[in-house]
Amino acid sequence: MVAALVAVGVLGYGVTHGWFDSGSVEGTTSGFEPQEAPTGSQTAGAWPEWGFDAERTRANPALDIAPPFRRVWSFDAGSLVEFPPVIAGGRAIVGTNYGLAYALDVDTGKVLWETHTRGRVASSPAIDGTRVLFTTKRGDVLALDTRTGEELWRRKVGSAIESSPLVVGSSFFIGTLSRRVMKLSTRTGGVRWSVPAPGGIKASLALSGRNVIIGDYSGHVAAFRRSDGREVWRRTSPGERFRGAGRFYAGPAVAYGRVFIGNVNGRVLALDADTGEVAWVRVLDDFVYSSAAVADRTVFLGSYDQRFYALDAVTGNVRWSVDAGERISGSPSVVGGLVWFSTLARRPSDGRTLAVDVRTGARRFAFPDGRYSPVVAVDDRLVLTGVRTLYGFAPR
Repeated sequence: MVAALVAVGVLGYGVTHGWFDSGSVEGTTSGFEPQEAPTGSQTAGAWPEWGFDAERTRANPALDIAPPFRRVWSFDAGSLVEFPPVIAGGRAIVGTNYGLAYALDVDTGKVLWETHTRGRVASSPAIDGTRVLFTTKRGDVLALDTRTGEELWRRKVGSAIESSPLVVGSSFFIGTLSRRVMKLSTRTGGVRWSVPAPGGIKASLALSGRNVIIGDYSGHVAAFRRSDGREVWRRTSPGERFRGAGRFYAGPAVAYGRVFIGNVNGRVLALDADTGEVAWVRVLDDFVYSSAAVADRTVFLGSYDQRFYALDAVTGNVRWSVDAGERISGSPSVVGGLVWFSTLARRPSDGRTLAVDVRTGARRFAFPDGRYSPVVAVDDRLVLTGVRTLYGFAPR
């Protein structure tokens, strides 16, 4: 009897920790909301936060900027640039692993200001009007004046932060490695609420209506109510048999009424954004560190198996994949009819940035620098992130 109870207990624990689901699950149109497609802006003057929009789709499919290009400027940041800049008001603003923040003229690459963040930056900032918000691995959140780089306020939250600020109205949301989800004031940095998460949070949160969504290092995806931080739903990732739920290094993307997110255990999940119910699962051959980009009913991401994938947003089936020749860790970007990604070469100097057609995967552009996340773009200017150098491109 005791043995039977123990077996039942182990079975229950295994089910809740993702032990027993080791295969792909094909989705259907149930719960799929076509009207919630990413649309972007044809004349966008800003790429104001990580992922372009608050839903973190990493896509502006309406922006018509494509090869052939001419390179109009480059800027050596002096150390690793792990995440791309954000753009607004003619400024491209970026943080570095050395703990510096720069504002560049997006047309010329001229340095407009430089500020010490007093901590390494492993995330993109977010622009909120005349403020730009940074997080650091020292556990600070700070706001700088976008025009001058002057520090406006600083808040220590007690843990390293690699989560890019998610700006919604007069508040912003972050996750911390000490298992906290936080809502703060953009004006003062004051904490509006702080609640525990299932696990440490590496990636950025995404907006989903009244909720914000996280993926964490315990293998959970969870939704929290924006108003008060109440947990609305939680889902454990499926994993390889008896190997557990893995970890979410990638952040979520929200579109079509679904949450799309990849796991280091090779699973890519689509969940119902309102309930967390599984819509589909696609198993890839190696780690997925890449946060997805979503456009054209397609989920784009790379894997450590050296392939870049386009998955059907309805079913999870592979529409096409291309051999990148190297591992892919960073998140792609969709600009117009192209999806951009970078390769994580074993020697950083061997990394590349590639652009392929969103419909076919046919290569349209290649550049001999890149490592993590590839490009951001505004009307008439594309900014490419290399290992430590930013490049400004304009259409020929």
